[in-house]
Amino acid sequence: MKIPYYILLLPLLFTACKKTDFDNPTTLTNQEAIDQIRDLGLKLTTSSVQTVFSTSTSSAGTHFSLLADQTTNTNGNSSWWDFANEPRLRLNNNTSYRGAVTWNTFYNNLYQANLDATLAVDIIEKQGKRIFDTQGVDRTDDCLAAAYYAKGVAQGYLGVIFDRGIIVDDANLTTKDFPDSYKALIANSIRLIDKSITLAEANQSFKFDFLRGQTLNKANFIRLANSMAARILSSESRDIEESEKLGSAHWTKVLQYAEKGITQDYMISTVTGGYYNQLLTNLLQRNSDGSGWLPPDLKVAYLADKTGKTPKFYPQTGILPAIESDDQRFYKYFGYSTSFGILIESRGRGLFTNYTRVRWFNVANTLNTPGAVNPYFLTEELRLLKSEAKFWLKDYSGAANLLNEATASRKSAGGLPNVAPDEDSLRKALHYEYAIEIDGAGGAFIPFTFMRRNNLLVGGTPTEYPIPQLQLDLVKQPVYTFGGKDYFNEKENTGRQRLQRMWVGNPQNKVA
Repeated sequence: MKIPYYILLLPLLFTACKKTDFDNPTTLTNQEAIDQIRDLGLKLTTSSVQTVFSTSTSSAGTHFSLLADQTTNTNGNSSWWDFANEPRLRLNNNTSYRGAVTWNTFYNNLYQANLDATLAVDIIEKQGKRIFDTQGVDRTDDCLAAAYYAKGVAQGYLGVIFDRGIIVDDANLTTKDFPDSYKALIANSIRLIDKSITLAEANQSFKFDFLRGQTLNKANFIRLANSMAARILSSESRDIEESEKLGSAHWTKVLQYAEKGITQDYMISTVTGGYYNQLLTNLLQRNSDGSGWLPPDLKVAYLADKTGKTPKFYPQTGILPAIESDDQRFYKYFGYSTSFGILIESRGRGLFTNYTRVRWFNVANTLNTPGAVNPYFLTEELRLLKSEAKFWLKDYSGAANLLNEATASRKSAGGLPNVAPDEDSLRKALHYEYAIEIDGAGGAFIPFTFMRRNNLLVGGTPTEYPIPQLQLDLVKQPVYTFGGKDYFNEKENTGRQRLQRMWVGNPQNKVA
């Protein structure tokens, strides 16, 4: 078996396609592993699913939250300050750069998950082997559906995050290049997710129990798969022009997937050694004085302030008072503090904030503790996806009706007035809901991708990540990067302009 050498292999399980000249009893070739480890396919499937779940809410998503002005920070940890700083900086695509942890994590983990799942599919479909668990129970059909799901989500997230990549659906692939566009990655991911749904539907006894402490029945798995397909497909476009050009067929598909999605919030309770939402743990963590470690950006208070007194930048002197909001959720989701915690004034007082996150907070100051509640996918995100799909389909009345339903969080919990069925009001309402209701509960790239496809990012914000330097070096391709205040009209590798405006007001106001 030949595997692209720039993609990480499973450590310990596989060492080479053929044995070395001497007999090393501690290692197995791929074929020996398949022949001798009866539950190898189950291990591969489990590994791929667990990696996809953890990476979809990875702490590497902190950088996207900063780029979306959903979170603020002046800390050098993982170069967070570079991603919060304004004017926007160009991404430093260098292996030694601390901030590279964000694209390296997504790239390495998602390709590893895809590879593990591809090997599991290969064992079943090409080698014709059955997969058994340690008790001898045949899990072949369950593993096949789960592996296709993991492959679909992994490839979809790669397409959402990176400008290009390689579709790895063949365990014997030898291509040493990145020939596939983000569009191709996303299109293939949807095909794979569709396959997982079809396989699950055909399996009368289907069980999705590959995440420690979690078991989904057939109906709930299919709903989750449809939800992820809607999220990925909606996150394809890099700017408003592309969102419009995707056309009615694309946004109708987003709507159809969302309508078949989850019907109640998908929450996961932490078990020892199991899944927890790493991103949200970062965003919720508090310092000893009660201030936030990675607190919500001033944007959040700005959007919720009914008086309009909150400035776009934190003032150079004084402390802002608590805001007044018509949205009752704001008081439940965010807490006011006069302490600036670890925010460093010399790095820009304009990045300061007085708020912390209250919703989802755990007294242990981490979600990585048994019994902690982790939001993985909220039904309100599907409501927003359905509303936005109708928005792009020019069904403004339908989009507004979804937001104005009595069951919508903005109505039932927020007590907010109805949204008018016009383009400007709907875009503002959707942006607001992503900032307040979804926040860190949407996973690694939410609400960044909503802002991206609606041209709401601060000018100069990179709209995607480049292939990491290490991978480019291995295939002898030039290193490239994106973003920066001086590159508003830059043509990236996709040949598309990346001109973003500010989330409020004049785009020049935050980048001059």
